Amino acid sequence: MTYVWIMLLLLLSYFLGSIPSGLIIGKVFKKIDIRQYGSKNTGATNAVRVLGFRYGVFAFIFDALKGALVIMLVFFLKDPSLYLVSSYEINIASIYGMAAVLGHVWPIYINFKGGKAVATSAGMIFAIEPWVAVGVIILFFIMFFITRYVSLSSTIAASSTLLYFVVRVFIEHELFNLATRLMDLVVVSVLGTIIFIRHKANYRRLREGTELKFVPKSKK
Repeated sequence: MTYVWIMLLLLLSYFLGSIPSGLIIGKVFKKIDIRQYGSKNTGATNAVRVLGFRYGVFAFIFDALKGALVIMLVFFLKDPSLYLVSSYEINIASIYGMAAVLGHVWPIYINFKGGKAVATSAGMIFAIEPWVAVGVIILFFIMFFITRYVSLSSTIAASSTLLYFVVRVFIEHELFNLATRLMDLVVVSVLGTIIFIRHKANYRRLREGTELKFVPKSKK
């Protein structure tokens, strides 16, 4: 019965992840479909570009929450059987977060065409390793203010997260045993790969020198 609940929670996470926050905010507050502007995806970066900073920040917060909500729920319920599995006591919290990221990238509600996985992945990391997420977000903003390229900043943040989880495998952790650390590395590797693939067009434009720098609307 426990595994039935785990499957239901995974489905819940996917369906929550599928909610297109930026699209909903754009239609409710600006009466526009952000899929028709900018990069034409529903992620927070395009929401900031199209809707402005204030609405874009809300889109980022909601997208990040999608990656964290089910993880926080299972921890709140204080039922270890919902996140510790097998005789190795593998903590599968990150799997719930990955389900949300998959929903965000391939949302069932809008023909499986969603965002680029960055904000929802950040929410997942925050739910399992809050201080790591804070450090990665700070790194993102440092790189962003230096380069003004969201794609480059996102890639550096994702790469640093992946590097941390590689190193984490070899370091004893009071909350996560070796089996869990290995599984988390696999999850983060999958999410990193998705992020890199979703930014493939951005990398091409960076090489060609045609990638647009992010500037506030008032300065455009």
